[in-house]
Amino acid sequence: KLIYFFSAIILTLGLYLFVSFDEYYIPKPRALIKIELPESKTSLFEDKKISFRYSNSSYVTVKNNSYKIIYPNYFSDIYFKLKSSTDLDLELYNFESSISVHEKQGANINANIISDEENSIFGVLCFLDGVNIATSSQFFLTDSVDNFIVGGLNFNRSISSEIEVQNIIMKQEIFKFIESLYWTNED
Repeated sequence: KLIYFFSAIILTLGLYLFVSFDEYYIPKPRALIKIELPESKTSLFEDKKISFRYSNSSYVTVKNNSYKIIYPNYFSDIYFKLKSSTDLDLELYNFESSISVHEKQGANINANIISDEENSIFGVLCFLDGVNIATSSQFFLTDSVDNFIVGGLNFNRSISSEIEVQNIIMKQEIFKFIESLYWTNED
């Protein structure tokens, strides 16, 4: 009888321990990405049409009036195209159409008016918030006479909660870019 008693206790204890481990399993939390902020030191880019400042942790490429400020640590870039403003109304219509595409897909749009009369820079910076959208920022800048810039922010994947911090940092970088832009017009 003693053997049955100890066998029952061991069996009961074994079942209790086995069931309790499964019941109270705590999974490891997901690892967080280490995010390095862009360098606060900047460099000056200047050509015959525009000049602007950009972070030293990024670099600029130019091809046929298409510019990119590439941020390799964030797998993103600020892209923009410089055009002559021959038909400002058409350019504004095209910009509004590109924004309305995102609005139809459910993005919330926060438009910020840019007006720097001293440097003749006028435009709109739109921040887009939504689930799985392709871009979180689009903008246009013009001097209302000769130049028109249209651009935005690109990530190598759709905007989601996983890259929300990088998205916020890149929105600040776009704002810094716009604040530092000047027309040089050395044609």
